Amino acid sequence: MTKYLWFLWPAVLGLPAMTFADEAPPRLLESVNQLLPGMKPERVSQSPIPGLYEVIYNPRLILYVHKDGQYVIQGDLLNLETQANLTEERRKQARLKIIEGLGEDSMIVFAPEKTAHTITVFTDVDCGYCRKLHQEVNELTRHGVKVRYLAFPRAGMASPTYQRMVSVWCAKDRRQAITDAKAGSDVPSKRCDNPVQAHYEAAQQLGISGTPAMVLDDGGMQPGYVPAEQLIKLLEAEAPS
Repeated sequence: MTKYLWFLWPAVLGLPAMTFADEAPPRLLESVNQLLPGMKPERVSQSPIPGLYEVIYNPRLILYVHKDGQYVIQGDLLNLETQANLTEERRKQARLKIIEGLGEDSMIVFAPEKTAHTITVFTDVDCGYCRKLHQEVNELTRHGVKVRYLAFPRAGMASPTYQRMVSVWCAKDRRQAITDAKAGSDVPSKRCDNPVQAHYEAAQQLGISGTPAMVLDDGGMQPGYVPAEQLIKLLEAEAPS
């Protein structure tokens, strides 16, 4: 029987080179396979703590399992020397992997002449704060921020909003269509092969429940509306020196 220890291991060392699942101890892999039946981890690798392995299922579920498969820890792993949250860094990487898997060609993109930062925004055309953010897209692009929209109809796949967003993504001019929809104008109803469901499922993987929800350059999450001026400062502050 696996024993669950719900505390954060206090000793943290520097991050070593990663190892893959086929290099992990067999007993650990057996326990991991039994831990969450029907769920297969994306990655199993050695953590900074000797004998403790990092098991990544998705950005919301990262566990630490002892090499003998007997103990599992759920929580964030911190480096007390550098004050770095190593688990959050893994979450960021996992978020970016999901976003990159969707492909920029599936997004509606408003790009500046020269990109300094990129935000990927899960949006809903009937969301008031999404509309407010869209009114500031020109201001963001003037400051070098590329805005990439992904569809997240909050009311679900059977909602009128979903149908409107399909029409937006099927429009010949997606950027004009999303601008019209966010202004409350009618968008001609259209159907085509579209990425709206894939975007919606990605949002669920990321644990998104509200809009707008932004994934930043480094994979960090920014939930909710942020005024353009404040968002620009946030992106500049987060940028590596």
